[in-house]
Amino acid sequence: MAYLGKKGDTFVARFRHGGKEYKKSLKTTDAADARVAIKGLERAIHGLLTGLIEVPPGVDPGDFIVSGGTLRAPARSRRRAPTLAALAASYLQGQSHKAPSTVYTEGVHLRNLMRALGPKAEASADAIAHRDLDQFLQARLKLRWPSTVHKERDTVGQLFAWAVANGYLESSPASDLAPIKEHAELPRFRTIAEIERMQSRGGLSAAESAGLWDCLYLAPGEIGGLLRSVNERAEADFAHLLHAIPAYTGMRRGEVLRLRWEDVELDRRQVVARSLKQSRRTVSTARRIDLHPELRRILDEWSRKRPGGQHVVCEPGSPDALGTDRANRAFWQPMRGTGWCLDSKRNWFKVGFHTYRHSFASNLASRGVDQRIIDEWMGHQTEGMRKRYRHLHPDDRRSAIESLSFGDEPSEGAS
Repeated sequence: MAYLGKKGDTFVARFRHGGKEYKKSLKTTDAADARVAIKGLERAIHGLLTGLIEVPPGVDPGDFIVSGGTLRAPARSRRRAPTLAALAASYLQGQSHKAPSTVYTEGVHLRNLMRALGPKAEASADAIAHRDLDQFLQARLKLRWPSTVHKERDTVGQLFAWAVANGYLESSPASDLAPIKEHAELPRFRTIAEIERMQSRGGLSAAESAGLWDCLYLAPGEIGGLLRSVNERAEADFAHLLHAIPAYTGMRRGEVLRLRWEDVELDRRQVVARSLKQSRRTVSTARRIDLHPELRRILDEWSRKRPGGQHVVCEPGSPDALGTDRANRAFWQPMRGTGWCLDSKRNWFKVGFHTYRHSFASNLASRGVDQRIIDEWMGHQTEGMRKRYRHLHPDDRRSAIESLSFGDEPSEGAS
């Protein structure tokens, strides 16, 4: 039922639909025209109630009813689809609300996609089909752990959803991509000797062989040797900090680059690691890590060498934080031409920032440090992650079980 009223000289209709009350102008001052409009309006309401008509997607129900059931959504103009490479570049530029480390990782995922697609990456993005993306993910599963491919799938889905929302594409070819089933447990961390034994058996592609080093664990002596090599070979004067800070604290790359002098409390012998939430670059969490005496000495000497600026790791004379790309290049450079480098052109190395992080946790655990302290220093440590390094110390487990002895001694009170 609709009611006719007036607002000034213009007639308006009042009616209810879907539990909501509407008051819509009939855009006429003529009473006869208004009565005709009301009749059409009531027919539209009846059609909706009986299922004879439906409100088109993108159309306001009140406007649809006032039109007598004739209103349609305006044709959506779509931008000309750019190349996939251009689309990815525009997408990444629009992700400033995310943490820089997240944007960097998404960039890596999209470069992997474009490399896999070859010439198609330079063709129009609307030529990318669902099967292209599915084949990409299936090929990646042969090279990387499912947990990694799961993240790549998410990035690809976000890219094409963004393209649709911004009018570049009519629909997303990433819709309904098969979910990536992750293993119940992440792959174990392995020593250099274990990885080299696996490689010696043969049957691995170059990428698969290189991927084994993602799970490398370094013992203290190996870390010490690597840090000395970095000190001797580094071209950038700050490069040794990119290795020393995560080695002694287990901090992530983004946390190292974000580290400010106000977070380095030499007197209290602590350092504050600040981690950004993945979806918002302005929301952070912080945790305190006790400073090892050796790192305290390194930072103390560095503070005297670099008395200006807010960030601990920075270029000479620059107040700005180091960018991710520059940090990666400075991190890798001392390892090029050594046994730590697998393929210089592809930037494949045995060691990454993450290697120091899980080696830090593992070496602490091997020395009997309370797991709660390790968790506090590492931040958000999971049981799945703990399982990845506990197996590296079988002697600790053996000692634990052998300490439980019931022997053959008679129990107290036995006759």
